[in-house]
Order: sequence, then structure tokens, then C-alpha cells
Amino acid sequence: MQARLLNKIIFFSIFLLAFCQSAYSQIDRKQIKAADSLFQANRLLEAEKIYRLNLPKAQAESENIKLKLAFISKAKNDWVSELYFLSSINAKENSSAIAKRLETIGAKHNLSGYEVTFIDQIEWIYFALFPYITGLLVLLGLYGVIILLMKLRRRRRLRKIQIAYLLAYFSFVLVYTNFPGFFHYGIITSEKAYLREFASSAAPVKKILKKGNRINFWHTKDVWVTCLQDGQIGYIRVNDYSPID
Repeated sequence: MQARLLNKIIFFSIFLLAFCQSAYSQIDRKQIKAADSLFQANRLLEAEKIYRLNLPKAQAESENIKLKLAFISKAKNDWVSELYFLSSINAKENSSAIAKRLETIGAKHNLSGYEVTFIDQIEWIYFALFPYITGLLVLLGLYGVIILLMKLRRRRRLRKIQIAYLLAYFSFVLVYTNFPGFFHYGIITSEKAYLREFASSAAPVKKILKKGNRINFWHTKDVWVTCLQDGQIGYIRVNDYSPID
């Protein structure tokens, strides 16, 4: 009975760790190669069309494509699109170079939400040490599993608290490996958006957000989304922003 329960726990833990990994989607590599050639030849608008067409399917190569799209947007002086693509990369793998570029664009256009904060610095450390800490955590988890298996082999009784600790540990590993996914960013795409005190057009306006401002959001209901902007929690209309994925 205990062996069967432990096997289920091991399977569940492996499933949780595997679930956090992005699935690889097939893309048209001939098209990507053609787009790269166009990009190198400075035929940016032609390359942009191909990159945008393949971006939704290119999970494994999305960062590289988004960087090129950000470069093209900069060349076109489309600073909103540049903000979008750089923020999308930064939301998944925060880096000091991209964060500082976002801060520069934000300051140039008098936008909020792009300032380099203490949380950004923590994320830089997180991504720098991610492979090493993840490997260590997985090894410790496997060590715990082996200990329990050895107890079963010796026909020793497993206590429920030991199994609970193992489940809690792997749950922590799951949360740790998905840490960036808990931050949902969006960018204001309307010329003007009203951050209201509650979800109603009659609600008082706490702040007026201009095009390009970045928000943190976490809940959508009907036509309203709950968001955080510059330390203020409020509501904006869903058609006033685009989520950064």
C-alpha cells in the first residue's frame, strides 16, 4: 500500500516538474532562415512579416525572434512595439541590459512602469543562478525519494508526515521554477486609459495612463481588468491594454 502511494507521489512530482517546461512547437525553418537572410540584408519590413507570422509557433526560438522584432521596431521608430517585445522577453528572463533599455525608452517618453527597481535586481540574480539552484533542488528531491524507497525496501513503515514533506518540497520546486510566470505584464495601447477606483465607468479616476505605460495585472472580469501601476491598484478597460506574453 505504501509502495503504491509512494509511486504515485513520484509520478506526480515528475509530472509537476515536466509540466513547467514549455512544449516545443514546430515552425517553418525555411521561412525563418529566409527571414534571417532578409534581416542581414537590411530588408527589415520583409523580414518582419515572416517573423510575426512564425512568432506564435516559435516557443523555443521566441526570444531570438522578439529581439529582432524589437530591433526592427526601433529602426521604424515604433517605440510602443519595441517596448512590447522587450518587455515580453524581460518578463520571462529579466536581464540588466534589456531592463535598462526599457528604462531609457520609458524616460524618453515620460512613461511609468519601466524604472529599474530592487525587484528587478533580485530577478537578475534569480536568472543568473537559476540552472544551478534548480539542479541542486532536483538532486535534493531525488535524494529524499531514494531515502523513502530504501525504507520501503527494508520494510520499514513510512510516516505520513514524511510523505507530506516530500510533496511540499516538490510543490516549492514547482513554484520556484515558475516564478517569472506569476508576473503578468501589460502595456497601454490606447492613447489614454483611466485607472479607476472600482470596476465602473462612473468610478473616480485615480490616474490617467498614457500610451506605452506598463502595468501589472492579475484578474479580468467582464470589460475590466484589475491592475497595479506605480504603486496604485485600480481598474482599466480590457481594450485599453495588451497583455505581454
